Amino acid sequence: MQLILNIPAQKATNNESRKAAVLACYKDGSLLLDARDNLKPARFTMHPSDIFPWAEFIEKLLAAWQLCDYSDVPEAFKPVKQIPPFVVEGLPNEPVPQQLKILATLRSQGYFAPLTSPGK
Repeated sequence: MQLILNIPAQKATNNESRKAAVLACYKDGSLLLDARDNLKPARFTMHPSDIFPWAEFIEKLLAAWQLCDYSDVPEAFKPVKQIPPFVVEGLPNEPVPQQLKILATLRSQGYFAPLTSPGK
């Protein structure tokens, strides 16, 4: 299952809509993406102020978790221990800002590896 996202046109994408997969997520909130649309640049970075399709990402992430198929899940979101079923089941019912807080809480509780700084 590919976690390919539809990234809206903006400065980070040279003002073009892009199809890309998340390669890395960093402590500062930036994301490294790998284009899957044969456009250049093949890799680009998005920052917290950029428009990222979190709802689409979380929906695909949940599907991968439920299927236990972590092959295309970014390392930053691969569970290192089993996420409680009530969290996986309840996450889709929350608004995106709350979903992001829940993911941050899971990370702080050791369900995901700690984030690194860019360039490390």
